[in-house]
Amino acid sequence: LGWLGKNGLLLNQSLGSFFFLAELIVDLELEADAPVRDHCGTCTACIDACPTQAIVQPGVVDSNRCISYLTIELKESIPDEFSGRMDGWIFGCDVCQEVCPWNRFSKPHQEPQFIPSTELMEMNYNDWHEITEETFKRVFKNSAVKRTKFEGLKRNLEFIRTL
Repeated sequence: LGWLGKNGLLLNQSLGSFFFLAELIVDLELEADAPVRDHCGTCTACIDACPTQAIVQPGVVDSNRCISYLTIELKESIPDEFSGRMDGWIFGCDVCQEVCPWNRFSKPHQEPQFIPSTELMEMNYNDWHEITEETFKRVFKNSAVKRTKFEGLKRNLEFIRTL
């Protein structure tokens, strides 16, 4: 499928890192593919670009420093040490993927279910900061954003607002 990049993500020469993994369970004997060698070379774009220095060494991400962890999984307050370092991210982060040279080969998905709703795309700064729980439930009804819950999203919005 590819190799593990310095950002800890699976990279593929044709697809970059913007793809989904799936598993098929079959009762067939299948021949394994040969391992793919690392194609990152001396590139450190992901390490250099990480706003919170979460990539502590090639292939090692300190999850406690990762914006995705801080904005999705962390249930307490975001530590003050990350103030001014969130780059406006309120749910997850793709900085390490955005700067990866292998992603120049990625193509936009063609999955209609992944297209954001018009209501979400039309939200402005004030809409985000004045979002109600009712709006949150409606806009993110079938979205992974629900993982952070309404209170978590409000916490994230407030944290970046204090910049």
